[in-house]
Amino acid sequence: VPDQGADFSPNFRLGDFVYLYAYEDDEPDCRKSILFKGVMEEIMPAEITVHLSNGQHNEAVISGEKFAIEHAASDMSGTGMRALDMLLHATPRRKAILLGQERPERDPLASLRHEHSVFYDAVVLKAMQAKDYYLIVGPPGTGKTSMAMRFIVEEELLLISHTASTQDGQLSQGILLMAYTNRAVDEICHMLTQAAIDYIRIGNEFACEPAYRHRLLSNLAATTPTLKALRDLLADSKVVVATTATMMARPYIFNIKHFTLAIVDEASQILEPNIIGLLAATHDDGSDAIGRFVLIGDHKQLPAVVRQSETEARVEDKLLTDIHLTNCGNSLFQRLIETEKSAKIADFIGTLFHQGRMHPEISAWPSASFYSAQPLQPVPLAHQVGTDIGYKGMGSDALDRQLVDHRLLFFNVEGDGNRQTNDKVNLGEARVVAALLRHIYQLRRGDFDIQQTVGIVVPYRNQIACIRHELEKLAIPELMGVAIDTVERYQGSGRDIIIYSTTVSHRYQMQFLTATTFVEDGHTIDRKLCVAITRARCQMIIVGNRSVLSSSKLYKDLLEGYHEADCML
Repeated sequence: VPDQGADFSPNFRLGDFVYLYAYEDDEPDCRKSILFKGVMEEIMPAEITVHLSNGQHNEAVISGEKFAIEHAASDMSGTGMRALDMLLHATPRRKAILLGQERPERDPLASLRHEHSVFYDAVVLKAMQAKDYYLIVGPPGTGKTSMAMRFIVEEELLLISHTASTQDGQLSQGILLMAYTNRAVDEICHMLTQAAIDYIRIGNEFACEPAYRHRLLSNLAATTPTLKALRDLLADSKVVVATTATMMARPYIFNIKHFTLAIVDEASQILEPNIIGLLAATHDDGSDAIGRFVLIGDHKQLPAVVRQSETEARVEDKLLTDIHLTNCGNSLFQRLIETEKSAKIADFIGTLFHQGRMHPEISAWPSASFYSAQPLQPVPLAHQVGTDIGYKGMGSDALDRQLVDHRLLFFNVEGDGNRQTNDKVNLGEARVVAALLRHIYQLRRGDFDIQQTVGIVVPYRNQIACIRHELEKLAIPELMGVAIDTVERYQGSGRDIIIYSTTVSHRYQMQFLTATTFVEDGHTIDRKLCVAITRARCQMIIVGNRSVLSSSKLYKDLLEGYHEADCML
């Protein structure tokens, strides 16, 4: 990548689909060259790697001195129409259940085969008793994936092993675990790995964390890459993991396995067309491909991303509003939550409120502001007790001491610190973030783990590249692997230390930063802010422009509890 100038802010992330093509003149022209489809495999300030969808053995085919890279869409098109077709062909009862025309059922005699945890057993039991669906509301850090999903999977595996009696022509049984984003699927893989549960992951290698790539179906079948080998691997696996988009693009999997249970994580982020077809899937004989399903989410965290305005997404047809489909921007999870609330039956909704992620000092404000009806309680785990943040020693300067002494820190950066016209980039904040990472790395050098120690959250993808550029200047290779991503992509993840670079330098940008706000029982709920400040286990650091942020009452109230540090680094 040649020097692009001060205004260069590439809007790409690992795993993005792209088009690559050569050009000769000053302006790229895709009509005059071969267009290659690929995926971003590695992105560095001075070098990138694109993995072509169709590998080329003839190097001469890829010729030219200058190349352009542009965003490309996934090949998984037609999701909405395919989902509608799957719903139309669903079994009558499953269709009626999904459309809120019949009530779900439960088996009150079903019991747990093991005791797991006093915080989760009641919810896990009801999930196992549900015959159609169960909804788990999990506020930040309550162990939706690491605990609740794990225990349900363990119970279901025991149930399958005791009841399965595969006969000739009968599909093998298994569990399907899904989420909307690959980052959330990575979290599921982490949980399964920690629990020593064998699984197969289906998806794109470059959108998967390297630690879990060996579990990809394509890699497991590398030694015998035949259709029969792939089919046998899927048939033999008891747990299959994938994004919802991946499963929508591979409906033939439902003719290889019968999933007695499907669990969808971060379900509140998924629009109905992206999930309802999967839950309505049938085998070739017309029977349900999924026995029952569990949706896990939290409507106070980030919703699905939609391009339409509230007015455009609003639904007014009485047939639809009667089943609580009032807005096309809402998730199936939210609609079923409203369905169960209107039925006033608690058998099919469970709420978690014991959280094991955040230290109480970090969770205090979001708990009081967003979850006051049922405040978050620490488990408590070891890192939630006491005052130790986890740094070794006192450090060597004032910034080190601020990091060691204060669990909540705010670094005020006035202006954008550059001459750029791109509002989605703030060089001043990027420099502060890079300096903080350097100090954190030095204070945690003995146990610095790029997967767990620190993460950077930003509202704009452009800011990711800006921070990466500043990190490159530090010449600390380990820091280049630190996860930097948007708030939307960080939902479901956690780190010991989180730095939130708010990026905004103008008041009108607060409209975007607070765009996911709604009012519930008289309380203003900012879903983006809720996610951003609840990712940290031990320390939460915010970098931003105080005067701009304080134009929002919520942000003003939040920052009053933070220690304002000197950002002249």
